[in-house]
Amino acid sequence: MTFKTSFRLLVMVTAVFAFAGMVAAQGTVYNSSPSTSNLAVSATVQSALNLDISSDPEGVTVGGTAGSGSFTLDFGNVNGLGVGTPATNITKTAVAGGFLYTTPITLTPNFSGFVGYSAASIKVEQAVSDDAPSKAAAREGSSASINSATVLTTGATAFTALAANGTPITRYIGVKVLSDNNTANANAGARSINLVYTISVP
Repeated sequence: MTFKTSFRLLVMVTAVFAFAGMVAAQGTVYNSSPSTSNLAVSATVQSALNLDISSDPEGVTVGGTAGSGSFTLDFGNVNGLGVGTPATNITKTAVAGGFLYTTPITLTPNFSGFVGYSAASIKVEQAVSDDAPSKAAAREGSSASINSATVLTTGATAFTALAANGTPITRYIGVKVLSDNNTANANAGARSINLVYTISVP
């Protein structure tokens, strides 16, 4: 390669780099137009996960705001004789020892940013702090026939490992009221049942 050829190549390379620099960020130019300014944008994409609880079309109205993680459900007035009027859309069933009151709810899993995972696991347990009558009354399961489906307060296992993003799941909540008013768990009064649903990916 001759000196002239080498020099010409060097000039061309220098011009290319100079032009690239001008395209990236010129800043102020004089007696010329246009001028370019570069904006370097950065963002950190996070994974996101939540489980919404909402009303089933055939169930009691669920209170709370989507994404808040805090929801409410009121069965109204219930008793061990099956008389009276509970909340709207409560199903009342006579069972051994009293009456079972049930309603469906809707769980909707939402998750994003978990590469390689198309399903989540969901488990449910009852708060350990609930009193004995509330623990005895609570029922939760996949169908309305949940008389024996008591909710665990420790060591709950997942009821599904195939929860798809954005796909609603129907679960049933129940309150069993005993007709024998001589037992502690049948005493009249408020029941405070706190169910904790946990969603995880993977």
